[in-house]
Amino acid sequence: MLLMPTDRFPRQQRGVGMIEVLVALLVLSIGVLGYAGLQLRALNSTDQAQFRTQAVALGTEMMERMRANPNGDYANAAIWPAGPLSNAVPANWNACVGVVCNPTGIRDWDVTQMSWHAWNNMPQGRMQVAPCPAPSPAVCVTVAWDQADPAACNPAADTCVVMEFMP
Repeated sequence: MLLMPTDRFPRQQRGVGMIEVLVALLVLSIGVLGYAGLQLRALNSTDQAQFRTQAVALGTEMMERMRANPNGDYANAAIWPAGPLSNAVPANWNACVGVVCNPTGIRDWDVTQMSWHAWNNMPQGRMQVAPCPAPSPAVCVTVAWDQADPAACNPAADTCVVMEFMP
């Protein structure tokens, strides 16, 4: 039997050192935190896209109702609710169902329903119809959410959508 002397081969490292494991965990944790931040950002962007889509749908619905009732005078800021609404269905929800309503009654019914939909489909959503800034002869339908005021909405900076409607 051939024996090899132990002093002929230098000691070699076996396994992984504690410092190497800690560095690997640090690199891995930075990568996981970056991925988690990216995921949160994507979720926030998805929510904002959903609210913008909902706002466009509500604004389009309001323009269709205005087209169906051309004598309703929807561009009156006094008829639109300025503050928070209730989650409960309003008492006059079915006011013009099964009865003949005049243009003002239909307008009030439309304002009630569309304001309720904006409040309940978006976080603190509100809607308003007002004349567009001069010199435009159009009417602006504004849908805002997240405590944005539809009367003072700036779509570039606020969470709102402004759509122009030519009656």
